Amino acid sequence: MADLISPRSLPVPTPSALDDSASQLSSIFAAESPSALPSLIPDREYILVGGQKLQNFSTVEADKVIYSLNTTTTGCYAPGAVPLARALNDTCSLGWFCPNSSAREPPQYCPPSDTCQATRLSKGTCPPQGVLEPVVCDAGYYCPPGGKQKIPCDKGTFCPMGSYQPIHCSRGAVCPPQSQRQIVTIPFGFMVTFDVLLGIIVAAGFFISRRRKQRKRSYASLQNLKELSNLDTDDIELIQKPGNLSQHPDVDEDLTSNPDFLVFMRYIAKIVKTKEVGLSFEFQDLQFEAKGGNKILHGVSGSILSASMWAIMGGSGAGKSTFVNVLMGKTKHTGGSIKVNGHHKDMSKYKKLIGYVPQDDILLPELTVRENILHSARIRLPMTWRDNGIQEYVDALISCIGLSHVQHSRVGDANKPVISGGQRKRVSIGMELAAAPMAIFLDEPTSGLDATSASSIMRLLKAISKLGVTTITIIHQPREQIFNGFDNLLLLGNGSQIYAGPTSDAATYFGSLGYIFPTRANPADTIMDIITGNGQEYTQDPAWSENAVNKLLEEWRTHVEEQTFEDSHHLNPTDTRQSTRSPSIISSPEQEQSLRQTMQKRGASWPAQTYYCCKRSITQQVRNKGSFFFEIGVGALAGGIIGLSAFAAKGQLFRGLYVPPFTILSSAVDYQSVPQVGLLGGMAIGLAASAPAVKVFGEEKLIFNREAASGHSMSAYYVGKMVSVFPRICLSSLHFSVFMGILATPLMSFSQMFAANMLYFFCVYGLASCVGMLVKREDGPLLAVMASLIIGVLGGVAPPLSKVKAWHLEGLWRLSPGVWFTEAYVSQNLLPLDYLYMLDMASRGMGFTLGHYPLDMWILFIIGSIYRIIAFVLLVTVHRKR
Repeated sequence: MADLISPRSLPVPTPSALDDSASQLSSIFAAESPSALPSLIPDREYILVGGQKLQNFSTVEADKVIYSLNTTTTGCYAPGAVPLARALNDTCSLGWFCPNSSAREPPQYCPPSDTCQATRLSKGTCPPQGVLEPVVCDAGYYCPPGGKQKIPCDKGTFCPMGSYQPIHCSRGAVCPPQSQRQIVTIPFGFMVTFDVLLGIIVAAGFFISRRRKQRKRSYASLQNLKELSNLDTDDIELIQKPGNLSQHPDVDEDLTSNPDFLVFMRYIAKIVKTKEVGLSFEFQDLQFEAKGGNKILHGVSGSILSASMWAIMGGSGAGKSTFVNVLMGKTKHTGGSIKVNGHHKDMSKYKKLIGYVPQDDILLPELTVRENILHSARIRLPMTWRDNGIQEYVDALISCIGLSHVQHSRVGDANKPVISGGQRKRVSIGMELAAAPMAIFLDEPTSGLDATSASSIMRLLKAISKLGVTTITIIHQPREQIFNGFDNLLLLGNGSQIYAGPTSDAATYFGSLGYIFPTRANPADTIMDIITGNGQEYTQDPAWSENAVNKLLEEWRTHVEEQTFEDSHHLNPTDTRQSTRSPSIISSPEQEQSLRQTMQKRGASWPAQTYYCCKRSITQQVRNKGSFFFEIGVGALAGGIIGLSAFAAKGQLFRGLYVPPFTILSSAVDYQSVPQVGLLGGMAIGLAASAPAVKVFGEEKLIFNREAASGHSMSAYYVGKMVSVFPRICLSSLHFSVFMGILATPLMSFSQMFAANMLYFFCVYGLASCVGMLVKREDGPLLAVMASLIIGVLGGVAPPLSKVKAWHLEGLWRLSPGVWFTEAYVSQNLLPLDYLYMLDMASRGMGFTLGHYPLDMWILFIIGSIYRIIAFVLLVTVHRKR
């Protein structure tokens, strides 16, 4: 067709020329179809390739060679078609091929044939419909400005449809000659290399961990430890001479002969220091009323001196746990008062100095025994301690609680237990002892332990109480040896006191009420029977057969009143019996200042806490390697599926209206393919990331509550946890982007696509963390997936954002990260084609704003950060049982 010339420049043929043309025509048809020569219609005017007229011939069947009368007069190929001039001169827009136009004969539009019209309506292109009609430069070729040449793309470049210059492929991309898209390979190679290195690092880490577990540790001598200590001489002698401790009836030789015990006691003494005041508690008329008007505590009064060891006993519902929670400040009392060292203070301010062992073991199952205890020590010990000292202290503590043989075993959980229940209980106790508290509260510390382990733990607690640690234990029917090891006893019934005083005087007091303790029975069992109203077998008085608990409460109130009267009037100064009311100790201003300085030094710095929490969380994720690699695999699969859905387009994901003057030559527009890639990509990311994100963020509510109650910085905990998932997000988005980019080959660069995908992963993780804080553990993954699908649907694709604007609801849609994510995809895939298409019209048709890619990325980051702030607020404020 390039050989055809305009009808206006055709020469008038002579008869001899007609003969020559006829013979030429016959030879051409013979070459194309030797068996069928054309027949021409007489009295018709025809034109031959080359510009010669033919007359008085019958009709031919090959319109590629000859054209009707209309062609000779208009330049359009279709019979009767009238062309429309597109310019006043030889104007050929960028990306167009205009081989036959000139200044005298500018480009023109010819009405398309039925076949061409159908092709254009199906978003395709067709050959020019006239001699002077321009055509968009074919894919794989570029047409330099002016449009007179169509040059194949060289190797190393690619040319999408409508290119006016070749686009250099990225380094390492696959671009054979006449490529219309590039296949980026360097990200794929980087991904494979990184995966191999990650596998090697994980394998090496497990190997090093195994070798470290098998390596025997060495202890520093106590002489060297003495040089690092600031202890008083009396304290050092107490620790260095086992005989001193072993002579105490409550500390047996099994502990003092253990070098680990001596190391542990040295560190405890270094922190607590027996010469300081410690922590004592005084409570007066303590009351607690639950919602609904149920009184759990009422009228509980007494005092607990520092360096004493108390046992709290009572039947079920007696108020033991409530009393401990109120005394610690975990639950606000509704009446009465609490004093610390003789001063009215907020107990929450002392949480760095107080340890609490809950009845249920709240541990991280992915960590080993040692890792759980070591983390607690690193976070809560004084910030002046070096890590090697902390490590040695933890080693000694693990030996003292009898866990050396399982210290490198994972804790496990109820579904997949690794260590026994008794060992889990000792880990829970060890985590609090690792903080070297000045007061420690324990809720049923011996439950789940065998008799030997329980005795060993209680002997250790007794030993540290001698160094100034106030120990308060809720205990249920302890063995006799453990019971006699307590200095004092607090018995509760129906939320009030039945007895409070020395353990050794308990039998005497109940004996004065008519109860007789059997000689060979465990006094703790006898006392439990009495205070629960089942002590009829221990008395001959029939008055105790009914309402025994209420009578015991009344007897104790009477006893306290009598004791208070005697103490205030000194009626019997020669009486050597110990008072049931312990004297209150009021700390001096110097002691209070020392206590404040101690609290300020306790605990690692905020950056250190963040680092340790991040490190611990990464360890958890590595231990859950199945879930970790599954998420990455799902991300790669999702990216591949989205890429396959766009693979057939060969990178041409958009068609719009051509810029003037060739707008009339436009095919049917395609405003959906690019937004749909964004929509499907966002939904795929949501499906791949939402469920794992719930598991990472939402399963540690109880761990968070326990650590926050012990003085752990809540923000450091959360920031460390959040930072730890960044590698996970980057890896997942890398695999997703690589497979999507290789198959879909969008026009946006890989770095831009990767940034958009990573930030959308960031948003999905934040949203899933919000869901995880609100719902139950088993419901979290499903609801997180639903939430991610909702923000994907609000991406401005269906319904289109232009229609949403007509509804005046764009602000609601803009709250979803899906809109900004899709807008980034649309913008970066359309802007490279602004010379070819009318993008402003496409922007209005879709509703997206083009050219704001940096803003889109910043908004995605801001939305993801807001999700995390909301999740943190929910983590702190929402209290629920899991």
